[in-house]
Amino acid sequence: MTTPSSKKTAVIYARYSSDMQKASSIDGQLLLCRKVALRNNLDVVGEFVDAAKSGLTEGARDGYQRLLNGVRSRQFDVVVVEHFDRLSRDPATIQRLKQVFEFNGVELMDQKGVYATATDISIASLYNTIYKPQLAEKVRRGHDNAVAKGRIPGSYAYGYRPRPGAPGERVIDENEAKIVLRIFKEYAAGRSTRTIAADLTREGVPSPGATRHKNKAGRTTWNHQCITGGRHGRGIIGNELYIGEIHWNVRSTILNPETQKKQKRCNPAERHIIVKKPELRIVPQGLWDLAQKVRRVRAVSMFGPTGQPRRRAVSPRNNEHPLAGVLRCGVCNGHMRIAQSSRNGAPRAACASAHQRGTCEHTRSFDMDVLLEDASEKIQVKLLSPKAIEEAMRTWKEERKNDRNNGSEHNKLERRRRVLTTEIERLSYAIANSRRKPDELLKRIDECDLERESVEERLRLLGGGGENLVGFDRPKFRDRYSSEVRRLITALKTNPKAIETRIAFRNLIECIVVHPVRKRMPYEYTPYLNSSALYGKNLFPGNRGKEREISTMSQQKPSGLLSLDRWTAKA
Repeated sequence: MTTPSSKKTAVIYARYSSDMQKASSIDGQLLLCRKVALRNNLDVVGEFVDAAKSGLTEGARDGYQRLLNGVRSRQFDVVVVEHFDRLSRDPATIQRLKQVFEFNGVELMDQKGVYATATDISIASLYNTIYKPQLAEKVRRGHDNAVAKGRIPGSYAYGYRPRPGAPGERVIDENEAKIVLRIFKEYAAGRSTRTIAADLTREGVPSPGATRHKNKAGRTTWNHQCITGGRHGRGIIGNELYIGEIHWNVRSTILNPETQKKQKRCNPAERHIIVKKPELRIVPQGLWDLAQKVRRVRAVSMFGPTGQPRRRAVSPRNNEHPLAGVLRCGVCNGHMRIAQSSRNGAPRAACASAHQRGTCEHTRSFDMDVLLEDASEKIQVKLLSPKAIEEAMRTWKEERKNDRNNGSEHNKLERRRRVLTTEIERLSYAIANSRRKPDELLKRIDECDLERESVEERLRLLGGGGENLVGFDRPKFRDRYSSEVRRLITALKTNPKAIETRIAFRNLIECIVVHPVRKRMPYEYTPYLNSSALYGKNLFPGNRGKEREISTMSQQKPSGLLSLDRWTAKA
């Protein structure tokens, strides 16, 4: 922040909504805001830009997120925008954003050169409430008109490229068109989409994500869902553009006001717009019809006469199961994800690389409840044996020696504590006027608070350096170790899915490697114990019934990692 005698520092934020608009809109906004800053004697120290990003969402705007980080760390005094709707078109968001600015001592200014007041924001919110439906209708009308003229106001499908200088028009990409034809032929011949995707990945064929997101990691392999599509997605097999037809307004995207996630919903048939574009045809009609027949037959075989997915509720939710984020594949060492559910609704985990991309041979799924129950029964015998206690004691002492000679962890923990403190302050102030339920924000505050306690305890231990080793008490270690293990065993038997139990389990078990076995054979897995977690901090989060986020630092392999041997569980 500045002193009374110095200039106030300012940053500029600019945004335009659609890639159908001109990018020069950004330049115009920046020029206008620079003039506003000059007239008000502000020193511009940065500019944040979001091109072709909607003002109704926050997470997808990189420039907006960097701006918020600067506000929270108080790196400048003023934010200058052309108009408040550049920051957000959502009334609740702009009101909450103004409160975040005020809490951090940052002022907001628009093109009038006047610092925004609560009244200004309220008026802008009212205007946005009225203007948003009108704007949506105008955009929809413009898109419909473009489609009627044979243009596509959206991203381009695999197999096509935009026509230079002609927004919305497409031309066939000959190289990608060959891959599209190959996919249709192999699918119509009876090959599964997973096998097709795995072959394309193995051959190094550029995927749709790789060709359009060259700077993004994780886009270089084929996912079988890009071929078949998801619940509402068409995928390559169901995209009518490959037979020269533009199908528009088939689905609508709705923003969930509580989760801020977009959901797709099917529109009534009378609202669909279909335009013929024979010059864009890639797939012959006979091949298309055969592929669609195969798709219908497979849908009926999998989901019954209706061909519609029958979804069973998975309980608990993915991120609430004690094993979520803990399981790793015994072949590729990649993460395992919840891929399906058992007949009783229990979640089943499978290797993410095998299930989504076909790049791993470990294709079997595993009942997570069976794994958890078996681990709960065996962990007591294993961890309370004299050998296990001695091994935990040895690995803990080794970790303390490493910490004594390495100060980088201390710096990382200090930074993490500052981030958590800032996050708690921001959330506390945001509760007053949020679009989400206050309970959700309070829950997030509790998560940050508990993680901060864990970080502070870790800092306390590191601050002692080698002194912890000098005062090491073997009986005290044994008592503490046994007490924490027995407490965890009791919790796993009585209420394994409670918040405190999940936290304690994930603190103790660094990961569980699930090994490949034949179908209907017993599960085989190897738990890896973070033995240092049993001394230096409590496994349980302070008896306060509050959930915290498992620290991202624990994802790195600690020096106190101890294998608990290979265990077998009855499938």
